[in-house]
Amino acid sequence: MTNLPRQRRPYRFAAMAVQCTWCRARVGELCTNQRGTQDRRRDVHSARVIDWDRVMSTQCPERICQAAPNQPCTLTPDVHQARITAANTPTTTP
Repeated sequence: MTNLPRQRRPYRFAAMAVQCTWCRARVGELCTNQRGTQDRRRDVHSARVIDWDRVMSTQCPERICQAAPNQPCTLTPDVHQARITAANTPTTTP
């Protein structure tokens, strides 16, 4: 018998699949106010949205995934850590 991964509901905001660099909200958690005492219910920080756009514009280098740019990673509602790392790695252009 094989154990299939349990399906998770999609995040309230797509950008919740990456960590917020402004308030340090973890993956899957809502962004908080500056003191970390109240969740933001209407949106997430713009820094998180920018990071999400950068990650989604990168092809996933994970061998079992290989999701094309602007396509979600397969097998998980989160993006693969390798994709986040690839998006944050600067590239050199000649």
